[in-house]
Amino acid sequence: MKTLQLTIGFLLMMGLLTAIRPAGAQTNFTILKSFTGAPDGNIPYSTLVADTNGVLYGTTVNGGISNQGTIFAIQQNAFGYTNTFGYVTLRSFAGATNGVAPYAGLVLSTNGSLYGITYGGGISNYGTVFTINRDGSGLAYLHSFTGTTDCKNPEAGLIEGSDGALYGTTYFADGATRGTIFKINKDGSGYMILHTFTGTSSGGDGQNPICKLLEADDGLIYGTTSLGGSANAGTVFAINKDGTGYNILYSFKTTGGDGRQPGAGLLEGSDQVLYGTTYVSGGTGTNGTVFSLNKNGSNYQILHRFSTSNGDGQRPDGELIEGADGALYGGTDSGGTGSSGTIYKLNKDSSGYQILRNFSSGNGDGHIPRCALLQLSNGVFYGTTEFGAVGGAGCVFALSAAPLPPRILSLSALSSSNWLQCAATSAVQYDVQRSTNLSSWSLLTTVTSQTNGQLNYSDLTPPRPNAYYRLQQH
Repeated sequence: MKTLQLTIGFLLMMGLLTAIRPAGAQTNFTILKSFTGAPDGNIPYSTLVADTNGVLYGTTVNGGISNQGTIFAIQQNAFGYTNTFGYVTLRSFAGATNGVAPYAGLVLSTNGSLYGITYGGGISNYGTVFTINRDGSGLAYLHSFTGTTDCKNPEAGLIEGSDGALYGTTYFADGATRGTIFKINKDGSGYMILHTFTGTSSGGDGQNPICKLLEADDGLIYGTTSLGGSANAGTVFAINKDGTGYNILYSFKTTGGDGRQPGAGLLEGSDQVLYGTTYVSGGTGTNGTVFSLNKNGSNYQILHRFSTSNGDGQRPDGELIEGADGALYGGTDSGGTGSSGTIYKLNKDSSGYQILRNFSSGNGDGHIPRCALLQLSNGVFYGTTEFGAVGGAGCVFALSAAPLPPRILSLSALSSSNWLQCAATSAVQYDVQRSTNLSSWSLLTTVTSQTNGQLNYSDLTPPRPNAYYRLQQH
């Protein structure tokens, strides 16, 4: 049993919270940050990135000072040992010319800077590529999309290639230009369109990419399109980093129970196989798939079909990740027992499917996860939900094998009562204990944290001059 301690002081009261971790594996959900809307962030679509100092970075589509989106940072141990959240808004997007609505997450470059995209704003109000320092300074716009040959409205995040350049996609321009793959240097130079998608009317090309690209170990760029291909149901493609060698590896079908309309990019597993998801599928009673595909386009297999029955998740969104255990992890933006999305796990051989978290639209829980997860060296998974949590505007969450230590939200001492408010792991039971000397402790009550992890206790008969409080996890 490992004991974690947190000591706080306020007026006449000093509190001591102790979380004792139980043995045995379980899936524990903790909300690290609840967004509340402007001037706070609102609607995080983004997959998080982390630096070596344990700081997580992400974006919100709306919110901020002008309600046009934010860039934020949060400590991965924001649940830990202080009464601060370890959260800060690094930048609020302030107007159309400065970028609007960053739908995608950020990429942390090898040069230490963050890079991202906005869906709107810029010179033509069709989106931008930007960079910013990790302390929020140095915001600069590297490219403004024009809506003509270079398309408009990028939705997916950037990647940094092995050559040091940034790669991304745009979604649409007009009837002839159905999205692009582009490349740009980190200083804003060398902008180049590698491929222009034309759709089914021109030889069955893909169209409307909303995926994050992947550079595989062979140096090729891989991705998906949400539409186009031989059946206008989406494609998997590969292309060289110089724009040559574009090739459709697989065209999804609308028949036979195949997946269609992939809404996310691909993962290269440790076995060098590509793994991805489709948002919907061509069969009946199914709501998306998990699939695998060799990099030469062979051996396409459906590993899981999401169902409308038995509380399964529906409509997977966000890229898959491979966990430290070699399994695949992902999210769905609907379905589950709470009807508001799930986090699931699946082995690469299609076995072992299980739902790790069911989101609910009630009780202050987060709901509708659209991001890929991020697993750090501590084994904890981090992610975001589009909506829900205490403020209703989405959240940053952690999913762990053991409950995370609680953090202080507020602490107040009055003449007649001491009020303690904490954030803890969802649905975990704690004994609230009190001491006057830090030696002997008495049990005041047993409480269970709410679905959103919030835990409140009011001591109506506090001793003087000091009272010490402890949470002991069951």
